[in-house]
Amino acid sequence: MNDSGQTMTRRGHAWIALVLACAGMSACLLNSVQRISTAPASMPDNAHAIVVLGIGLDAAWPYAGFPVTLAEYSAKKQQITGNCFHYNRIEAEVPSVPAKIKYFAYEVPANIYVYLPHTKAALAPASDAAFIAPPGGTVYFGDYVFVGDTVAFRRDLDAARTGARALLPRGATLTAAETATAANARMFICTP
Repeated sequence: MNDSGQTMTRRGHAWIALVLACAGMSACLLNSVQRISTAPASMPDNAHAIVVLGIGLDAAWPYAGFPVTLAEYSAKKQQITGNCFHYNRIEAEVPSVPAKIKYFAYEVPANIYVYLPHTKAALAPASDAAFIAPPGGTVYFGDYVFVGDTVAFRRDLDAARTGARALLPRGATLTAAETATAANARMFICTP
């Protein structure tokens, strides 16, 4: 094989390696949670629930956006569900400037969801961190508000019903989610 043929073969191998690497990395991004931007036409089925949560800032967050993540949790295994290929999580983010609570809605697999703490601001002590998304339910977890050095957890069901009305199916009644115990809620580790 001449030099140009070897160069083409190396380039071909590099492209194949790049495609495989991208496919492997994106596999970790598989998530069965779907954000709702307009009201669904029907209620969730018996394998899913609709979850509402709010995010607000009483103080400026020193980064580009203030994120909140809740991960699906297995009470049986006492760990966050998922693996390097599939990981269900609720992810929401608001701009980093002080603002009133913004509501988000998601269709999620029915299960327990646990708050994943920030490395920069922990959830205030004595706050509920895990909630049940019951099969076929439409539930409100609560509001996560950055207050300067911690994330405060608050609940205002009436405000959530008003704020999330346009995101819920017609006839849905938003109720407060039951809390759950999430012992040892640790992330799984992906290694090569």
